[in-house]
Amino acid sequence: MEEGEEELANKESTRREELEAAHDYRRQLQERSAEGYEVAGKEARLRWVDDHRELLADIATTSWGPEPTGLGFAEFKKELDGTPLFTPHDDPLTQSLIAMLCEEVENACRDLGIPLRSGIASGSTPALQINAERYSVPLTEASVLSLSSGFITFCSHVSKVFSLSVLHEADDHEIRVSCNPKLVIAKIGASEDLKGYWTRLFGAYAFGSGPLEFEHRLVSYPASVTRIRLLQSMERFSVAHEYAHHIADHGRREIIGAGKDPEAIGEEFEADLFALSLDRYIGTWSNPFSASGAAAVLPLKCLECVNRVRRVFLTGDDVAPPRTTHPETEDRIAAFDGSDELAPDHAKRSFKAMREDFSVIVDEVYKRVRPIYVEMHKQGLRPLDSTEWLP
Repeated sequence: MEEGEEELANKESTRREELEAAHDYRRQLQERSAEGYEVAGKEARLRWVDDHRELLADIATTSWGPEPTGLGFAEFKKELDGTPLFTPHDDPLTQSLIAMLCEEVENACRDLGIPLRSGIASGSTPALQINAERYSVPLTEASVLSLSSGFITFCSHVSKVFSLSVLHEADDHEIRVSCNPKLVIAKIGASEDLKGYWTRLFGAYAFGSGPLEFEHRLVSYPASVTRIRLLQSMERFSVAHEYAHHIADHGRREIIGAGKDPEAIGEEFEADLFALSLDRYIGTWSNPFSASGAAAVLPLKCLECVNRVRRVFLTGDDVAPPRTTHPETEDRIAAFDGSDELAPDHAKRSFKAMREDFSVIVDEVYKRVRPIYVEMHKQGLRPLDSTEWLP
């Protein structure tokens, strides 16, 4: 073996060893959060798929019409069966989803010549809190990406309630979506079901039991198309954000003292802009929610509302202390304007308008449901635990 080949072989061997160490570190993180939770194994999940074949067919038909697209039943089951489970706590359904998202992000990085260092060990924890986190693995160039069950279901519920709230018109050629805040708020105000869905969304996740609170709800065509586009882009943005921290090796410093950490806040802005650019690259221009960055605005705004409601449950008001390691939500959204520099002028205007519409819709919904949570606090409701979530 020549010297150059030997060097490459040594690097690859080191990369594999460090990635294996990352999987072991991820297993340790899972075990810390797994107390009280049981994860069904692959055989149990595959039996569930077999037992609910008709339900899965109904979901496909309701979502996509009489000629569903995407994986059929046999392909779906094969996909689950072939999904590697790296720890005893891995769930095949969740692991399959995360693997797909990470594969999209990593393929895009390779296309663009962005080095991934020793790589990322990705997976989930059964925690109910809304967490998407990246951990450095000590003494390696690898990282762990961990999505909580609460985060995954939160994205799903946000995509459902928002797609049901906006207005749709469909014909044989296209689906037209209106996100006009006045029309959307009027639609929500005229529907007790929609208002209740928004109220439960913020309230249940703020209380701490969000993933356990919702019955399965189908979103019918054409809103289902909006829902899938939103969900895919929201999840990709969140995963790409954590990849950005890994690629740039963010967070390796000692913090002494109190107050804001400007370096950490700057890293969050960097990760946001990287994630938005990568989501646009993967989603292309066919998904307006990826192209505009509106789908990135949606989870940021909804998570802000969850944190405000949690504050109401804890204290009776929603005034939170300033953040120390993350930018304020409005500042993060405003920074997205910088990602539009290469877009044509008309696209810049439409992108910014859609982001603003999404932000206004969530703010207006929160304004209308906030008194419900204040009354809950007066009646003695408190979260399952008293920890503050805002960094």
